[in-house]
Amino acid sequence: MILSRSFLLPVAAAFVAACPLMAQQEGHEGRGAEEIHRHHFAVLAGGSHNTKKDGGTIGADYEYRFHHRLGALASFEYVAGDFREDVYVFTAAWHPWKGLRLIAGPGFDRELKRKEETEHLAEPEHHSKYRGLFRTGASWEFHLKEHFTIGPEIAVDVLKGEKVFVYGINFGFGFGRR
Repeated sequence: MILSRSFLLPVAAAFVAACPLMAQQEGHEGRGAEEIHRHHFAVLAGGSHNTKKDGGTIGADYEYRFHHRLGALASFEYVAGDFREDVYVFTAAWHPWKGLRLIAGPGFDRELKRKEETEHLAEPEHHSKYRGLFRTGASWEFHLKEHFTIGPEIAVDVLKGEKVFVYGINFGFGFGRR
């Protein structure tokens, strides 16, 4: 796990650092106005980290744009490794400039029991420990072709007594002209 974290963090940092350069390149190519879609589905592949735990993260999100710059985002993530939890987040999305998206909003996580914790029980328990959280984050969407996007995403989940750093790459599909 330490090897994967030591590999993923520099790759993610390099990709985020390259965002302004790639955006500048887009502007020099003489592209028209930015493509805006009312609906956008995306999948996330990445990781989660805090001072005590590490885990791989996969997820999906859906954004509905009310306006050119404003939208609502619903996200679901499964975090494996030391975390073993599902995360549900409902955020407001603001698009201030080109492909930049800033998010903030509430959510909750549900901790899952590990298999070895339930093996010694005669009857398996249904574990449902829910914790509230607040997420802030940013992403950058690069438009590929007409409907497809790719880009880095980072977020911080603030829970009672802990902060979790979430990072990854989003692959998306937009439709419905705005």
